[in-house]
Amino acid sequence: MSKHVIDQSKASSSGALPRFVQIERAKLPHGSTKALVARMQKRASDRLAAYARIARGRTT
Repeated sequence: MSKHVIDQSKASSSGALPRFVQIERAKLPHGSTKALVARMQKRASDRLAAYARIARGRTT
């Protein structure tokens, strides 16, 4: 007597997991993108400090 379709064993590694991981990692921002965003935020804070300094009447 043969096994039922549900009772058949499957291979332990179908290879789908690495592909799912690759897809999820592709959705995340790249490291260089994170570095650019951090650099732009630092520039924005420097710019704000410069404007505040000028508004207080100090040019140096």
